[in-house]
Amino acid sequence: MSAVNLVGKFRYAVKGIVYLWRHESSWRWQITAAVIVQIVALSLRLNLVVWAILTLTSALVLSAEVFNTVLERLFDMVEPRLSAQVGLLKNLLAAAVLIVVIAAVVVATLVLLS
Repeated sequence: MSAVNLVGKFRYAVKGIVYLWRHESSWRWQITAAVIVQIVALSLRLNLVVWAILTLTSALVLSAEVFNTVLERLFDMVEPRLSAQVGLLKNLLAAAVLIVVIAAVVVATLVLLS
C-alpha cells in the first residue's frame, strides 16, 4: 500500500468522523465522555496499562456508535418508511450500544475506585 493511498483512506475516515460530529448527538456526548476519561486518567496519573484499558473501552463505545449509525442509515435507505422489522432492528442496535456504554461505565468506575 502506497503512502498516497494510505493518506486517502485516512481522509475518508476523517470525513466520517466529521459527519458523526455534525449529525449525531450521541457521538458528541460519547466523544465528550471519552475526553473527560482521558483528562481524569491524566490527572490521576494512572499507570499505562489502566490508561490503555480506559482508552480501549472508550474506543469500543465510539466504534459501537459508528456501527449503529451505519446500519441505521442502511436500513433507512432500504426501507424509508419505518416498518415494524426495521424499528426492531434499530432498537436492537441501540441496545447493543447501551450494553457497551454500561460496560464502559463499569470499567471506568472500577478503575477509579481501585
